[in-house]
Amino acid sequence: MPGFFLSASSPCGYRRLETGGIQVHGAAVKHMLKIAIIKGVIASYSEGFYDRLFSHSDLFVRVYCQDHIPGMDLKTVHHKYANNVKLLKFISLKNDKLSWQCIPWKEILRGYDIVFIQGNPRNLSQLLFATYLRLIGRKVILWTQGHSFQSNAITENIRLLWSRMFRFLLLYTDAEVSYLRRKGFTSNYMLGQNNGLDQRRIESAILLWNDHRSNEWRKQHDLENRFLILSCARLSAKNKLCQFVQALPKIIVQIPNVMWCIIGSGKEKAELTSMVFDFGVADHVRFVGELYDEEDLAPWFLSSHIFVHPAAIGLSMMHAFGYGLPVITHGNAYRQGPEYGAFEAEVTGRTFEQDNIQSLSDAVITLLKDEDARLRMKHNVKKIAREDYNVDVMVERFIKIARQAYAS
Repeated sequence: MPGFFLSASSPCGYRRLETGGIQVHGAAVKHMLKIAIIKGVIASYSEGFYDRLFSHSDLFVRVYCQDHIPGMDLKTVHHKYANNVKLLKFISLKNDKLSWQCIPWKEILRGYDIVFIQGNPRNLSQLLFATYLRLIGRKVILWTQGHSFQSNAITENIRLLWSRMFRFLLLYTDAEVSYLRRKGFTSNYMLGQNNGLDQRRIESAILLWNDHRSNEWRKQHDLENRFLILSCARLSAKNKLCQFVQALPKIIVQIPNVMWCIIGSGKEKAELTSMVFDFGVADHVRFVGELYDEEDLAPWFLSSHIFVHPAAIGLSMMHAFGYGLPVITHGNAYRQGPEYGAFEAEVTGRTFEQDNIQSLSDAVITLLKDEDARLRMKHNVKKIAREDYNVDVMVERFIKIARQAYAS
């Protein structure tokens, strides 16, 4: 493959060098990898990852993606990366149950050393292009997950049968690597990315909220002397926030000064509001609405005692960990998101029996009453977010598997 050298006049910071290798001010350096990523969208929660990835001087990465996904209320940030993103036209059926992206096959085949493709067979163009790249011996990495709580056993087995043909798999977590090893993926090179958030940004936001400012904020929001329970999720049926409305009356009997604060918006807002009044808990619930800026989110996380998510949990768990919040979620690992691989009962939080309202309320009551356990968990979860699950680890592992595939 041709090499590249840096050029201030080039809009992307590189241009083709007809001889091999890389030159910077006349000195030979290692080959600059050109990487194409084909995926759905660049969501706001992955902003820190792409900020770091695009800033690497020994890589050029371009993402081929859509501007939105029908049926999904995701905030996207592709507009931030004009030099590194190419938007694709697409066709979507039944709220993205089946889709097709207009992928520029020739451009990608000619211009990149490595191609990362999401491993979602429902996107037929990705399925075909990934398979074609593998069959012709091109360096392709399937960026996928081991288990999806939303799939049934048949569709998952079909997806895994297809995934097995790829030499390189980048998975969400180390736990997913172990899961696929048990499934017989013995000859594949697999790496867990340890999906997380921008912990550096979270730490910076925390520093802005000293004790005095936090106390004033709580006074302003009438949250003094309250036990705060936080949830941060889209208000949709799949997140089962209605279960916590049902659990609240039992919790209030034991802890009268409890307040449940919900960050997020969605189609279920009206139904949840109606339920809150029907169950007589309106004075103990605060609908915060959408917040995206970390400085705005910080006081809600810092003022809370625990984080609750009744359904399958994902990156919101890592957000809670970043602020030192113990998490309460259900304990059915098979029906959890991949990030649940970072959770350990009684170490990072507590679990309840899935869809059991009494079990949910008991888990919340016992943890709110156990300050020693919460302090111990706070230390554990912050350590995980700082050291093991964050965007810096994600970028390091992304580059590691790219280099491994290029060298193979």
